[in-house]
Amino acid sequence: MNVKKYIKYTCVGLLLVYTMTSCEKLLNEDPRYSINNVKAFESEATADMALEGCYGYMSTYLTYGQSIAELYVGASGIAWAQTNNNDQDQYNSFDILATNGVVDMVWSGLYKVIGQCNFFIAGVEASSLRDEYKKNAIANAKFLRGLCYYQLASSFGGVPLRLDPTQSSTLSVARAKREDVYALVEQDLKAATEGLKTKEQLGNAADGKATKYAAYALLAKLYYTLASHENNPSSVYWAKAKEAGDIVLANGNYRLEPKFKNLFVNHVAGSPESIFQINFSTSSPSDGNRASWLFSPPNSTNGVSWGRIRSSKAFYDFFRGSYPDDPRLSVTFAAEWTQAKTNNQRLFSYPYLRKNIGTPAAPVFVAGDSINYSKSSDPTNPKLSDLSANMIKAFVEKAGDHQGWPYFVKQMDVNVISQNSNKNVIVYRYADFLLLMADVENELGNKTKSLDLLNQVLTRARTSSSKVSVHPRNVAASVTQEELRTKIFYERLFELAGEYENFNDTRRRGVGYLRLIVTRHNTHHITKAFVDYAKANNNITNFRERLLPSDELGLKKNLLLPIPQSEINTNEALSESDQNFGY
Repeated sequence: MNVKKYIKYTCVGLLLVYTMTSCEKLLNEDPRYSINNVKAFESEATADMALEGCYGYMSTYLTYGQSIAELYVGASGIAWAQTNNNDQDQYNSFDILATNGVVDMVWSGLYKVIGQCNFFIAGVEASSLRDEYKKNAIANAKFLRGLCYYQLASSFGGVPLRLDPTQSSTLSVARAKREDVYALVEQDLKAATEGLKTKEQLGNAADGKATKYAAYALLAKLYYTLASHENNPSSVYWAKAKEAGDIVLANGNYRLEPKFKNLFVNHVAGSPESIFQINFSTSSPSDGNRASWLFSPPNSTNGVSWGRIRSSKAFYDFFRGSYPDDPRLSVTFAAEWTQAKTNNQRLFSYPYLRKNIGTPAAPVFVAGDSINYSKSSDPTNPKLSDLSANMIKAFVEKAGDHQGWPYFVKQMDVNVISQNSNKNVIVYRYADFLLLMADVENELGNKTKSLDLLNQVLTRARTSSSKVSVHPRNVAASVTQEELRTKIFYERLFELAGEYENFNDTRRRGVGYLRLIVTRHNTHHITKAFVDYAKANNNITNFRERLLPSDELGLKKNLLLPIPQSEINTNEALSESDQNFGY
């Protein structure tokens, strides 16, 4: 069932009555996605409507409709945002405050899904519905709850575990240990593997729904994350990840989309690569997919597009310099685009400068200048000597609003309706799964299997345009285990750039791997020259570069997000001593 349908159904009157609560944060629910705990479970039909409400909260602006996209890409270390002391500047600079509004939105959005699932699970368990129905319905809710707690634990560490319907007596819950939150995720996902249907059983209804092998795939990611946190080849979780992942490989019936670009078309449906996705509506006033608004270049769509979050120069150059003819580049980044909303002129951003070959009255813009990566001694990190004088003025000395950063555009929708995109979002796709399984096999000493899984992803990338490209080349068998470990780390960033796994990927193996990202950013010649020039010339405009904290304490702090100050202020079981390190 799609979002439009469950908006219709939940409007019928499935309104949840919160009893004796004075917590404004928890009362601020969207009634379209609320459950009447008396009427919703009288029949399977009404219970299905209530379950759609659980799914509905996954598509609000507090979750995958905006805030998760914004935070998990913007705070990843490979992005750029305006330097204007706002929420985006904070998380992009690795200088987040506990009062950050976007952090608070993600926290509250995930807990709203959890709260809805808790009411649903309790209501179904207490109902007189068929046991078979109850098992499947509860499995759906536990999959969603497990996913939300996985995101919370990965991003915030230990968090309050709320497993019962919210009442005044359960508003204040102490912070659980991170391992206890992950244990709950494991428990929920195991229950989901037992109770969910396969995508084949669901047929056309599978898109946007949890399925049996999606639960196994998420369970594999959980174990992969736990093993990566330990960052120890002897961790028992590598074998657990392989066990769950092998079930998916054998039975999941997933495969890579032949052409990379087809993963990001409007209304993507029936993709063989989609393990779990969120489907969106464009007609709602409070939910929908606003990622196009977040990432698209200004005036590049028929709706609203601000380009709030962009790629860093350092990451763009790392990707392009590594794989100059990779078909994924044009799908991932926009360094040139058409002003669809205005005059259809071509515009350009880093690494291009535009040139007018028309007239002032009838301009025709082309890329008049560009970094010559092919002549650079290190195309992943061009030197100032690789830039023309005009490019140095534009990308090092420029003050004020300018196009000094490429755009992430996987979520760009030219036909966006106001701020709401027509795009569904594949939250977990098979390429992500193959890369994590390649990492798992490498840690277990199975290099041949690891290379096979990794090279499947690289081969799809290479064959994604009409003419097979040279890059990315398959990885040779001569690679060492350590080299392959680092290679997979970077390949995840290239494949998933501008997607919502970026935050976890740069932090999953701890300070050592986050340092790789920060060091590459801080030693990027053009970025560093911009920072030095701005300091010397008192450039305090909103369109500047920044260097990221690189000391041990700064890196350790930025492994996690802060517990929102609003949670500490309203949850009587928490105090400032419960805050994460460094905040």
